[in-house]
Amino acid sequence: MEEKPHWLQVLVLTLGELVFAVIAIPLYIFFVLPKYPEGSLPGFSPIIAEGVSPAIAVAGAIGVLVLSLGLVLLLCKAFGYDKLKTDEVELLMQGFSVLDLVPIFAAAGFAEEFLFRVVCADVLGLVASAVLFTAVHLAYWKKPLLLLDVFVLALVLGAFYLFTKSLLLCAIAHGTYNLLLAVFMKNGWIPTR
Repeated sequence: MEEKPHWLQVLVLTLGELVFAVIAIPLYIFFVLPKYPEGSLPGFSPIIAEGVSPAIAVAGAIGVLVLSLGLVLLLCKAFGYDKLKTDEVELLMQGFSVLDLVPIFAAAGFAEEFLFRVVCADVLGLVASAVLFTAVHLAYWKKPLLLLDVFVLALVLGAFYLFTKSLLLCAIAHGTYNLLLAVFMKNGWIPTR
């Protein structure tokens, strides 16, 4: 049996991540949009909530990134990388270059933030959306420390979204977090203890 072309695997994984956006669209239309004045598009327009300084918003996105990466690195240092790594993530890291991961993580950042921050945080609240976000990361269920990291990331991104109302900044922070973590893993920069 012939192996699928590499670009096709990247495309399939990228499209797989976009499923979250497909799920989010009807929820956004029926549950989020009716709560806002006609013509407004929460999460999309304006790009950053009125009254929030763009410099503060960008600094906040960088802060989210530093805090999130710092937490996972701290957990690795305290408990060892083996307590956090999963077979699924290892396969992804071994099978793809960092450049291959860019579209996958960009799609994940956009689609997951659209569903869990723009829709779920708006409709269900910050904590419930963080619990749902953690629950869908099924590959991590055997790694409680990794679930803790995902939950904290969800809370931080959720709070950041509620402050900025910016899907774009949250998606960039999320995708960049995933990509930087991949770079750290591929280069062996993750503390093993």
